[in-house]
Amino acid sequence: SPSKLQSSSPNFVANAFSIKPHHLRPRHHPSQLTMSTTIVNAEDKPTHKIRAGFVGCGTIASSIATSLAKPAHQTHLAQNSLALSSIHVTRRSESKSKALKENFPDVVTVCETAEEVVRNSDLVFLCVLPQHVEGVLGELKEKGVWRKGEHTLVSLVSTSKVDDLIQKTSLPPNHVYKMICLPPIANREGCALLQPPASNSENGLPFLKSMLDALGGCVECPTDDVMNAMMIPGCMMGSMYGVMRNTRDWLVNKGVPPQDASYFVGRSYLSIVQDAERNCNDPHRFDELIAEQTPGGLNEQGLRNLEKQGVFERYDRAMDAILSRLEGKTDGNLDLE
Repeated sequence: SPSKLQSSSPNFVANAFSIKPHHLRPRHHPSQLTMSTTIVNAEDKPTHKIRAGFVGCGTIASSIATSLAKPAHQTHLAQNSLALSSIHVTRRSESKSKALKENFPDVVTVCETAEEVVRNSDLVFLCVLPQHVEGVLGELKEKGVWRKGEHTLVSLVSTSKVDDLIQKTSLPPNHVYKMICLPPIANREGCALLQPPASNSENGLPFLKSMLDALGGCVECPTDDVMNAMMIPGCMMGSMYGVMRNTRDWLVNKGVPPQDASYFVGRSYLSIVQDAERNCNDPHRFDELIAEQTPGGLNEQGLRNLEKQGVFERYDRAMDAILSRLEGKTDGNLDLE
C-alpha cells in the first residue's frame, strides 16, 4: 500500500520570499548505508565505487550522468559512502554524449555500442525508447555480456516492467530495477522513484537508494501499481507550467509588462514550492499550509472559489486519465462535457 513508501528528500532552509540561488541552498542527506567495498575512506567506512553505464544518451540519461559527474556533487556521494569511478555512454544522442565528454573528460567515455557500455560498467541505466527495449536487451543477452551478481540494471523506460527486464537479461531479481526521474536531477533537484525497494529486502542493493538520496532524494515503490500512481504527479509538470503561463498572461492582460510578469510568477511560485517542500516528509505539511491562510482573506477565498468550481475534482480526473493510459486501459483522453 502507499503507506509502505519510504521517502528521503532534502530540506530547504529559506523564507517564503527570501530565495537563495539553487547552488547556495543547503542539502542534507543523512542516509549512511553499508555496502560492498572497493576502497576505504579516511574514516574507515567502506566506499562503493560506481562504474556507471548508459545505454541511450538522451535528456534523462544525460541528466543522471551529469549529476554523478559534477565535482560539486562528489561530497554528497562521499557522505553516503559512494564515489564515482567512471561513466560510459552510447554515442546517441550524439549532442548529449559529446557534451558529457567535453564537460567531464576525465570520467566520461563515449562508446560505439551498447555491448561496450555494459562490459565497462557495473551499474547500467537503460534509457532507450520503449520500442527499442526488446531489441537492445535481446542483443546484449545473446552476446552474453551480463555478469550475474555484478551487473545491476536500472531501466528509465516508463513502460518497462521489472519482471520482463529480469526475463530479458537473466539477471538476479535483486539486480533489476525501474527508475523514474526528471531532468532537474542534474542539479540535485526533484525526487527519483525506484521499484522495487533496494534498501528493504534482505538481498537488496542499499547503495542504489543511497546514491539517489545523494543526487536529490528517492521514494521506493513496493509494487507496479504504486510506481504507476507515483509517476503521475511528474506527468503533471506541463500542467503546472500551464498554470504559470496562464497567470503570466492574466497579469499581462492587466497591464503588467511581460518581462516583469514572467519574472514575478517564476520567482513567486519558486518561493511557494520551497515553503511547501520544507518538512514535506510530514504528510500533514500541505494541510497545515492551507490552515495558515487567514480566514476570510484573499488566499483563503481564492482556494474556496476554485473548490466551488470543482477545479480539484477535474484535476483528479486528469490524473486518473493519465494513469489509465499508463496502465494501457485507455488512450488517456477525456471526453468534453
